[in-house]
Amino acid sequence: MAEEVKQDFSQTGGQILTFISDEKVYAFKITDVTDIIEIPEITFIPRTPDYIPGVINLRGKVVPVIDLRRKLGSPDFEYDAKSCMILVESGVYQAGVLVDRVNDVENVIPAQIAQNPVKDSTESCFITSSATKDRISLLNTRKLIKD
Repeated sequence: MAEEVKQDFSQTGGQILTFISDEKVYAFKITDVTDIIEIPEITFIPRTPDYIPGVINLRGKVVPVIDLRRKLGSPDFEYDAKSCMILVESGVYQAGVLVDRVNDVENVIPAQIAQNPVKDSTESCFITSSATKDRISLLNTRKLIKD
């Protein structure tokens, strides 16, 4: 059985889901997104980091929730009717990510992708690359939900 070789997104391009958090445009690879839902009731869990407001019950499975603004060190935000939760998955890891609003699915080609040269700020450590056409920061799903 041949072993599947995963290629780097910056070399292949593909589809991304763009969204807004703190007036900045971010994206997940569309292959990491499992669903987009209204913000459900979140059950608080004590002794979790401040960027994890709790967990949700998603079809009988407990899923942690990440407030992206808090995770990236942005100011708190009163989520409204345009706000939603993006459910993402990377390997065995899954999480619901709270965002201000979802934009669109876009196609990017390798020529539009620039690797992140900065690795030292809180925000930058989760950004793998940028789609230069619209200044979109592509988030590293695995690192965001695992770390």
